[in-house]
Amino acid sequence: MELRTILVADYANVAEGGKPNVMGIFREIYAEQFPARHSDLYLVATLVASPAEFEQKRTIMTKLINADATETLMQYSQPITVPKATAGRKAEINTILRVRDVIFKVPGTYQFSVLVDNDEKGTLAIEVIKTERPKS
Repeated sequence: MELRTILVADYANVAEGGKPNVMGIFREIYAEQFPARHSDLYLVATLVASPAEFEQKRTIMTKLINADATETLMQYSQPITVPKATAGRKAEINTILRVRDVIFKVPGTYQFSVLVDNDEKGTLAIEVIKTERPKS
């Protein structure tokens, strides 16, 4: 199984036919003070599986970790059965994970990781940046 797409957005859902709809893709979060709370974001990932993997049971895990991997801010696991696809094609598994009220203790680089059966398939770095308050 391989990771085809990974992104973070303001909103995402699955349309008819299983296609993901995504709005407001971003890679930076701005905050005036820390710790900073981000109220709502969506992690969208598309995995593809070869015919040899069809109907196998897997566990997809998503983690959000800090820059030096000393803290896990969020972790979610989901068991799946790899679907069959049309003959000769790979199966697509679209996952949309809503992440609410994540706390970033300090500015810096944070990383989303997508793992399948504890094997990392891909990552996405996001930057959390301190902004200055406008002076009155």
